[in-house]
Amino acid sequence: MCSSYSVRVSSSAAVPVLLSALPTVAAVGVLCAAVLVEIVAVPGVLLPGGTVTLLAGALIGAGRPPLAVAVPVAAAVIAGDQLAYFGGAAVTGWWRRRRPGRPARAPARSGRAVAWFTAAMPSLAGAAGLRYRPFAVRVFVMRVPWLAAALTAGALAAHSLAAIGHAAGVVGLVVSVLVLAGLLAIRHGRGATGQLCRRSRRAGD
Repeated sequence: MCSSYSVRVSSSAAVPVLLSALPTVAAVGVLCAAVLVEIVAVPGVLLPGGTVTLLAGALIGAGRPPLAVAVPVAAAVIAGDQLAYFGGAAVTGWWRRRRPGRPARAPARSGRAVAWFTAAMPSLAGAAGLRYRPFAVRVFVMRVPWLAAALTAGALAAHSLAAIGHAAGVVGLVVSVLVLAGLLAIRHGRGATGQLCRRSRRAGD
């Protein structure tokens, strides 16, 4: 009994004071709003929203009802992906309207791996012109295990949440940079290949 109480107290200490003091409904509302902002405002991160989702897991680890926390936060994450996608598409459309003299480029067809990586960054997917249906399917398939892992990690390791969040942020940033570099390299390689093919055709003519 005493050990169970001490575990709950130590888990509660990992959750910010504001969340610990709020009722479950209010705390979940704050987390849902925060995860929406995190996903929409951080465009270049692979599957954004990890920090707030870990906090939601910590809230579960502190003794709040799992379903009452996990279901709304998961819904907010999925909704945030959609908002980020349409936000990225809107920014691209706005930019094209400001440059009416430049013809709009059709999105280049890419391999499946590149399409999956692009879908993992919702704002970039919308800005790059990835069609909505493939994006929605891919990001949902990736989000389900991601949500389960993040919520479980936050619940099981609430006492070391700060370290987990820092590590997750560093890893996410490194992976995002590598993915963006890979996408640019692939695009540059295709451009160079196209130029080489055109030169070969001219030489043959």
